[in-house]
Amino acid sequence: MHRISPRPWINGSSADRLIDQMMQVHRALEAAAYEMRKWQPHGRDYQIGGDYHADREEFQRRLRLVEELAAQYESEAYSISRQEV
Repeated sequence: MHRISPRPWINGSSADRLIDQMMQVHRALEAAAYEMRKWQPHGRDYQIGGDYHADREEFQRRLRLVEELAAQYESEAYSISRQEV
């Protein structure tokens, strides 16, 4: 995944603003992952048909994507905060 790595400077957004924006995205993605975990394919809903295992694998793939994005935004925010030092 390509890293988003803006460089704060006087005519652009401040480092604090960039960090805050990235952390807002991180928190939104964490909240989305939390909601996704509340609903996930359950065997009881596949008693009369459907492919539980395939749906479960797809759910896990989607959840991993959201979790990876959340972690990436957090990492990028941390990277910006390290530039200030």
